[in-house]
Amino acid sequence: MIKICVVDDNPLIVTTVKRALSALGYSISVANNLKEFSVLSEKEDFDLVITDYYLQDSTALDIKNRLSNKENPASILVMTGKDLSSDFGLPLIKKPFSVKELREVVQNILAQRIGGKLGS
Repeated sequence: MIKICVVDDNPLIVTTVKRALSALGYSISVANNLKEFSVLSEKEDFDLVITDYYLQDSTALDIKNRLSNKENPASILVMTGKDLSSDFGLPLIKKPFSVKELREVVQNILAQRIGGKLGS
């Protein structure tokens, strides 16, 4: 089963993302900040981490750095309402986004991840 972790301090975003992706059969874990994510990521390996760019205690780059120590790090999708470029090397989805748009982006990222594993 595909495991996804949603990291955001906005309960509405967390609920929306969790519902949208659970309906597709993905296993969803939730963290409100970097500290909670760190605890979860010690226990589980995720295929995808969907995170707000700005969290109360960190940014998406801190999440990326935390994952870089893993043997097979999760893919990352950054959610943001700010005007950010993708210069930091992570895919972005702009808030507000539709459930359809979220599902399409997630499925594309996961297809690339699985394709990369099969191609290795």
